[in-house]
Amino acid sequence: MKEESVTKLKLLIAEFREALRMENYSPRTVDDYPSQLKLFVQYLESLPLEDFNQIDRETLHQYQMYLYGLQKKGKPLTLQAQSSRLAPVKAFFRWLAKKDYFLYDPAASLELPGERRSLPRGIMSKKEINRILIQPDPETILGLRDKAILELLYSTGIRNSELRNLSIYDVDTAHGELRINQGKGGKDRVVPIGEIAGQYLQTYLKEARPKLVKEETNILFVSINGKQLSRYILAWIVAKYGRKAGIDRRITPHIFRHTCATHMLKGRSNLRYIQELLGHSSIATTQIYTKVEVSDLKKEHKRCHPRERNL
Repeated sequence: MKEESVTKLKLLIAEFREALRMENYSPRTVDDYPSQLKLFVQYLESLPLEDFNQIDRETLHQYQMYLYGLQKKGKPLTLQAQSSRLAPVKAFFRWLAKKDYFLYDPAASLELPGERRSLPRGIMSKKEINRILIQPDPETILGLRDKAILELLYSTGIRNSELRNLSIYDVDTAHGELRINQGKGGKDRVVPIGEIAGQYLQTYLKEARPKLVKEETNILFVSINGKQLSRYILAWIVAKYGRKAGIDRRITPHIFRHTCATHMLKGRSNLRYIQELLGHSSIATTQIYTKVEVSDLKKEHKRCHPRERNL
């Protein structure tokens, strides 16, 4: 591809990055997508194209074949690695078509490699989650805060960042609702709060939070210094109570999220409801929890079936 076309393409990628930022994509996506597109531009530089507008479905198909044969440290790229390089290309051309740089989206029919999703690890049993939930001492200020945090994580399955960014105005304990603003992908949603979590949250707001806040802030959960909790502090709080409960693996806010979804599915919740609760854009992401249930079913089958017990 000619040098002037490559230069123009790089400028469009910079504009695309700004568009991602303005649309409230996560900082990781804003940085990663343009970075992955650099490899695509390098590939285009080797092609005999006059202008980037000549890129068509076949060009993109050949790039996919190029990734399939690409090696890193002597090994082929995994399907997940191939997908992570193709996803930004699809998003970029969708944006280009939307901005009328292309009459149609040449990447629309580009299929991402079938990514084999691994089962969530470390999901807690009901006994384990109950052991953790009784660890904080609600008679103390920090214990009450931590009790409200753990109950809320288990009740709603919200992410680490979503909990830390909660405002006091996002909580409606009277109606048992919690508003998540600018969740993953910049999406808002409203999720239900269970009665027990709601009760502890209400008590925290009334009794503990006023004693922790040092200066005016709307942040719901604050540190002992009255500041917003960092990602690492929240992870440390959760891990601490996992250790106190005698669980011999590291417990994280994300494990609470997996546990919430798995326990709801085992309770026969509709998969669509779980998708809404977790804020998944695709039902395919939520379906991973059905695999967890099948995994448990296999273990139970092996333990209980007469033909299996005789082996």
